[in-house]
Amino acid sequence: MNRGKVLVVAWLAAAVLLTGCHHKRPSKKDLREDQMTVTPVATLYEQGQAALKKKKPATARRYFDQIALREDAGEYKDKAAIATADAYYQEHTLEAYAEAVSRYQSFLAFHPTHPQAAYCQFQVGLCWFEEIDTPDRDTYPAVRAKEAFQAVVENYPNSPYAAQASKKMAQVNDLLAAHEIRIGDWYLKEGHPKGAIARYRGVLERFPKYWNLPAVYIRLGEALYRDGQDREALLYFTRITQEVPGTKLAKDAQHRIDRIHKKEGAKGDRKGDVFKEPLVPKEKKDKHWWQFWK
Repeated sequence: MNRGKVLVVAWLAAAVLLTGCHHKRPSKKDLREDQMTVTPVATLYEQGQAALKKKKPATARRYFDQIALREDAGEYKDKAAIATADAYYQEHTLEAYAEAVSRYQSFLAFHPTHPQAAYCQFQVGLCWFEEIDTPDRDTYPAVRAKEAFQAVVENYPNSPYAAQASKKMAQVNDLLAAHEIRIGDWYLKEGHPKGAIARYRGVLERFPKYWNLPAVYIRLGEALYRDGQDREALLYFTRITQEVPGTKLAKDAQHRIDRIHKKEGAKGDRKGDVFKEPLVPKEKKDKHWWQFWK
């Protein structure tokens, strides 16, 4: 081998040695450290749930968002999707409720038979329920809440949320009925008994389980009396004396019965006590910041 070939071989050998030094295979310790930098999805989910328990919904969502981006999330992807909606619900603001409803409904659209589907549908109802105001305010949230709770009862009748949904729906119906009664009261006070009659009858037809039906009976009886329909008015006044005897409402009804029999008072006589009966049950409910008028 001549001197030139020897130099070439030596140069190649040195290059191989240098390359080996710069690209050393990672040790088992290095591999373990790399693997430890990836947090398991189960841990991320637990951390998110812990944040929710501490009332830190924004922090919780950061953990759940990481799970949503992981290809190895598996069943935790669905859990994180629901938990993210829960985190928005926990903020208790109008904007957060809207976002929570959107996320619950999106999940239901793709997973209508998921084990947590009934829960998501119930939560949609709760979001709308939290936005309900007093009976004289907009009833849109109440109507949407009723639809959501009705869907729980109809679509998931065997779920543990069906009974809760029925109870909430009864509360919503009471408020919707009270809204109609308020409108009837306005008609009656303004001297339009026929309009009042239509509203009161509508309550009896649409909300037969309204919690304070005698309050509707005395209003309807008074409206009928002022409209000249004495005979039918007597039926409702008498019904009050039979269903709630001994109460102030029964005494007011008896007064009206006597008035009709003796033909005392003018048709346009307005008794303020007709409007003193409570229209919605007294219930302690925390006010949200936007409900300053309540």
